[in-house]
Amino acid sequence: MSEEGLDKILIDEEIDNTHGFKEEIEYAGFWIRVGAAIIDSFVMIPIIAISFYNLLSLKSVILLYILTLISAIYKPLMEWRYGATVGKMAVKIKVVNTELKPISIDQAFGRYMPWAISVIITLMSSTSIYMADNFKNIDTFMELTTMPQDSSIDTISTVYNIIFMVIVGSLIFDKKKRGFHDKIAKTLCIKANK
Repeated sequence: MSEEGLDKILIDEEIDNTHGFKEEIEYAGFWIRVGAAIIDSFVMIPIIAISFYNLLSLKSVILLYILTLISAIYKPLMEWRYGATVGKMAVKIKVVNTELKPISIDQAFGRYMPWAISVIITLMSSTSIYMADNFKNIDTFMELTTMPQDSSIDTISTVYNIIFMVIVGSLIFDKKKRGFHDKIAKTLCIKANK
């Protein structure tokens, strides 16, 4: 059999393995992704609890940085390794590249950039609190809320929160439900059929 004939048979087998049906891709929209994020926030409860304990009792800047790093790498590493965070797995959606294959680690961290910027701003704000003179004497959450904050970091945080909502919310207006972060990283968030 000629090489051309063998290629035709292989191509026909690839087409035939769908049994004549074209698989439809269903893109994951805004609300299902919000649901996944809410579930992921429950996954983070141990980190949040330790963070509050650190904030009110231990007051360790090093522990603050370690906990921030752990929570920051959760999303990109899970999406790179498993195609989804626990929240995305629970609602049966996954992150893939534009060829519907698993994403690379570069794509995972690339699509995480809007969250990374938010983490950096929050870390700057938290560091200023931890470095404040009267922080060591605070042992209740109410006392913490009365501490003076760095107004420039608060302004940056407020402005970036608006930008973040536009970046993430942009998926509402996209035909393939891609936010700016998905477009930059060349990723899609799709409903998993399996």
